[in-house]
Amino acid sequence: MRIAVPLLLMLFALAPGALSSAFPVSANDEWSEAVNGLQARLELVEREKLFGARLLVPYLDLRNVRDVSNQMEVNCDNRHLKVELVEADGSPLRDGQSSDRTGPIPDLTVIVLPWDSSIRLNLECRNWGIAKDAAAMVATDSGAWVIQENEKGKIYLRATLTGEKIEPSYNSRKRWSGKIQTPLLKVDWK
Repeated sequence: MRIAVPLLLMLFALAPGALSSAFPVSANDEWSEAVNGLQARLELVEREKLFGARLLVPYLDLRNVRDVSNQMEVNCDNRHLKVELVEADGSPLRDGQSSDRTGPIPDLTVIVLPWDSSIRLNLECRNWGIAKDAAAMVATDSGAWVIQENEKGKIYLRATLTGEKIEPSYNSRKRWSGKIQTPLLKVDWK
């Protein structure tokens, strides 16, 4: 048992981003409207520069606000969760395929939210090429975007989560279904 704690601390220290400084640069305290007992919002965290590019990491917060005690299962894989770069009116700005992609994908699957709980998910995906000396870059499984200096504070991120209804069964009471969009989150940095 004595070995387990130091081993866990060492693994945490070696985790990607564990030692880098990170601080929220853009947050929206506003949650989405509840859809079948689920609410969502985004937060943007600035990490240390890599190859001269400022890395902005989006986090997705999910909150179970159902008035029943069943846990909620939310499918967050790449078919059900999409992140977009959008304008102030919500219209998509540009495709997120700005660079080459290699390596494994951090695959989110079904997230379980107990009654009256929330979870914060890191949406960063580092298997995209990094634009050298870019003003900023946002990279998710949905796409990677190079943000120009003149776009700072003028463009937004939005996440859309969808879930299909499943045949009535015991699991259908747990599985979330519907379509939910986060409030727009301004892409900004310090």
